[in-house]
Amino acid sequence: MNKNCHCCSMSCPSYFTPRQEQLIKKLWEEKAFREEIKAFQVKIKDFQGKINAFRDKIRAFRMAIQAFWEEEKPIWEEDNAFQKEERAFREEANIFWEEYRDFWKGYNAFWKKDKAFWKEDQVLWEKDKTLLEEDRVLWAEEKALWADEKILLAAERTFWEDEEALREDEKALQEDEKTIWEGAFGPLREEQLLLAVAINTARGHGSVACRGRG
Repeated sequence: MNKNCHCCSMSCPSYFTPRQEQLIKKLWEEKAFREEIKAFQVKIKDFQGKINAFRDKIRAFRMAIQAFWEEEKPIWEEDNAFQKEERAFREEANIFWEEYRDFWKGYNAFWKKDKAFWKEDQVLWEKDKTLLEEDRVLWAEEKALWADEKILLAAERTFWEDEEALREDEKALQEDEKTIWEGAFGPLREEQLLLAVAINTARGHGSVACRGRG
């Protein structure tokens, strides 16, 4: 072998047979393949480490998700309760708005009736105003009539007072005549005069009767 040739490969083809060259080539290919296998095994180990690390991350993520759900569970429960309350509130709101619309319908109907009522009331007020004017006139006439009646009653009272005084005067005059009569003629003369008056009266009635018969 040439001392200057330090390789055991195909760099010195003149020293190997074709079979040896094929064997050497196969050995070098196997060596390269083994190196590739070793490198790939290293990659596999690295990838397994990455897989284990990723599994650890997945495990930690699951624990984090579990903790999150445990923390979020009351929130979701509150959210569900809130949604139930919201549905109940919407139902109550719908009922309220229906009642509100019914109220305004009734309110408008009421004001229409009230407007008609006030129109009628205004007409009645105008009529009542006319009646009040007529009543005021009647009251003034009644007041004047009452004043006239008061004057008439005063005049009638004065008349009755004058008539009472006249009766008193007549009574006093009769007393004076009686006193004069008794003083002038006495009791006997009075009886004779009364008898004569009665006789003359009877004669007068008899003559009248005779004239009637004739």
